[in-house]
Amino acid sequence: MNKIKFFEALYASTPSIVARHKSIVLPIALIILGIALPFISMKLFGDPSYDDINSSIVLVGIALAVGGGIWLLGRITGSGEPFHTGKGAFLTTRTLSFDRSRRAEVLKAISSGESEALFAIPTCEVSALCVMVSHTADKAFVAAQAFEYAELEYRELCAVTVLNK
Repeated sequence: MNKIKFFEALYASTPSIVARHKSIVLPIALIILGIALPFISMKLFGDPSYDDINSSIVLVGIALAVGGGIWLLGRITGSGEPFHTGKGAFLTTRTLSFDRSRRAEVLKAISSGESEALFAIPTCEVSALCVMVSHTADKAFVAAQAFEYAELEYRELCAVTVLNK
């Protein structure tokens, strides 16, 4: 159950899904806030009696700047996230776990293209049978692939199937 292979098959399955990087505005804003916070605190709490508060605010500022930097690095590197060009939205990807006894029901829902039937099947905590699903927020586009845990690895039960276009 490899997410990268799933995404590659998803990109190949339909031309409306492409890899695109998410916006870098929020990570940059977090970095700027983290850098500005110590300076703002020095202006507001310049008195030596506020040294403990200033130290805490500087620590929070450093943490925000470092966190924003890591977030920014994650956003600008890599191949991007699945994006539906027709809907203009990023896809949400999640893994649904089912009981092994529901294998036929899950495979029937995927092969027949019934996303509502797939989402209606009760999930469980044991990941013996998993379905990786990518969908838009309104579930107008849904793609899925089933995997079964056997012999210490996940094996594909079906190819990536577009349930709703």
